[in-house]
Amino acid sequence: MSAVGHVMGADLSLSGGGLAVVDGAEEVRQRLLRRLCTNPGGYIWQIGYGAGLPAMIGSPVVSGTIKSVVLAQMALESGVDQTQPVEVSVSSSAGGVVSCAISYVDAATQEMQTLLLGG
Repeated sequence: MSAVGHVMGADLSLSGGGLAVVDGAEEVRQRLLRRLCTNPGGYIWQIGYGAGLPAMIGSPVVSGTIKSVVLAQMALESGVDQTQPVEVSVSSSAGGVVSCAISYVDAATQEMQTLLLGG
């Protein structure tokens, strides 16, 4: 299955005179970014969709909360192999920059994928 190629916060991509499409691991990566960066209630047709990570900006960093929110959302994504463990690592620097590394197995390819957020 293919989807319009669009990374959260960026413009739509063009390819060959039309909108660029993605599939496979890149489609899953883009869906995960959209899920993690969408605030609950942001999609009126799916009120519970989204992790709301951007809404956490400016709040005290609670690594356990961020990790549990990410893990809960990863469990809802069909492109992630739910029989394999998902690893989430949250770290913060002295300057207040928070980074999140997510490792998961792609359901279609059975290959380990890593998604890096922040930092």
